[in-house]
Amino acid sequence: MTTASPAGRLPSLVPAMIATRDLARIFAPTKSSAGVTALAGIDLDVAPGEIFGVIGRSGAGKSTLIRCINGLEKPTRGSVTVDGVEITGLDEVGLRAERRKIGMIFQHFNLVSSRTAFDNVALPLEFAGLDRRTIKARVEPLIDLVGLADKRDRYPVELSGGQKQRVGIARALATEPKVLLSDEATSALDPETTLSILALLKQVNRDLGLTILLITHEMEVVKQICDRVGVIDGGRIIEEGAAYDVITRPRTETARSFLGALAGRTLPPLLAARVRQTREDTRHAILRLTFTGETAEEPTIARLSRRFGTDVAILQAQVDEIGGRPFGSITIAIGNEHLDDGAVDAFLTQAGVSVERIGHVA
Repeated sequence: MTTASPAGRLPSLVPAMIATRDLARIFAPTKSSAGVTALAGIDLDVAPGEIFGVIGRSGAGKSTLIRCINGLEKPTRGSVTVDGVEITGLDEVGLRAERRKIGMIFQHFNLVSSRTAFDNVALPLEFAGLDRRTIKARVEPLIDLVGLADKRDRYPVELSGGQKQRVGIARALATEPKVLLSDEATSALDPETTLSILALLKQVNRDLGLTILLITHEMEVVKQICDRVGVIDGGRIIEEGAAYDVITRPRTETARSFLGALAGRTLPPLLAARVRQTREDTRHAILRLTFTGETAEEPTIARLSRRFGTDVAILQAQVDEIGGRPFGSITIAIGNEHLDDGAVDAFLTQAGVSVERIGHVA
């Protein structure tokens, strides 16, 4: 029997497919730059078969983290374990062998321009010394899996961005890895192509049982495919949990700011400029209401208006879903006087709605 862990972490007895402990990477100062702490002690657990997203702004430490996990970057301290093997304790020969268990998808595809789609997928197998018959038996199903059977003999210059990334995914799967790492794999693609690539990654995760760790600055990626997510800032994971919980109810100010647009939390500029933090000389309070699960489909605002006999202005609203679970965010204005006795807050809380007071407007 496993025991639950706080803040969306894995149960204590579940073996992690990827685990880091006190992972730090500090770059020493040079003549042209000061020293930089890219990672400041990362503890991370990714369960077998899950899709885990690490989201953060540029410079937060995302790329350094993924490079430490695949052994391309040597950490200053701490450990990285993949499928029970401590990567940080291996010599170069051992590291090369373990990297075959770790597939990697890159932002800019990294295809060899002089090789066809088929031959790009075959490249890591050639490096591993497999014979041509084995390579063909391994590559052809992968070309089919990523939907490029009719493009197998095309060169990268003849392929679209999405098709190039599909080749990159097939290549990453060629060595039959246990783990797939994605380094901003969709950031160079248009929104429609991004959705198709994310759907392919979900299919790979489902059909092959592959563990996927992806880093991204795109909230849509987390929303579409991640089971759990960690928010990285200043080289630290500042928040971690189920993707649904972190997006709809972030606990830290950094996460609220970064995930705000996705969850409908960012006020329109014209409204934000009018909001005051004090009640003096104002008539209305601004509340942000977050609806999750079944509450997202309830007529709560209409009931609120009837219950207190007052007009409620809807200033902003968004209804969406994460992993098939609905959520909504609505920003309303209601008369200041209705908040004096706490009855409105109590009504909304009883209805299962999270309430955040934003400020006041005249």
